[in-house]
Formats: sequence, C-alpha cells, structure tokens
Amino acid sequence: MKTFDEITNRDFFYCYDNRLTQFLTEKGIKYFLKAKSMKDNKVFAMYKKNKELTLAIHEYMVSIGREEKSRVY
Repeated sequence: MKTFDEITNRDFFYCYDNRLTQFLTEKGIKYFLKAKSMKDNKVFAMYKKNKELTLAIHEYMVSIGREEKSRVY
C-alpha cells in the first residue's frame, strides 16, 4: 500500500461521462470523490484504479461499440 506522499494523479481515474459513472454505480463500483473541475466547471467522479474498475470500463466500452478506447492504465 502506498503512503500518502507516494499517491499521484496516476493512481486515479477521472470520469467526466455521466453514463459511465451510472454504469459503474450499477456494477457496485463506488467513486472516491465527486466534484466540479475548476478549469471548466464540469462534474467528474474520481475512482481509485484497480482491476475491477478496468474490467467494468472495458465492459461498458464494448457495450457502446468503443472497445478500442477502454484502456484505463
């Protein structure tokens, strides 16, 4: 497990897609934080990257016909 000082933005997935966020919620995957971007005021959900998240995002992308865009890491 990483210490606080070792955690970086690369450890998280930032989701600006409301449909994907809803899909992940329905799969039982909870976001770590939900906020608005200071840059453009868009709402995003922040998830800790892990295998379960990666597989769920891949499943979602396949279901909408965008399998090539399903890479989180």
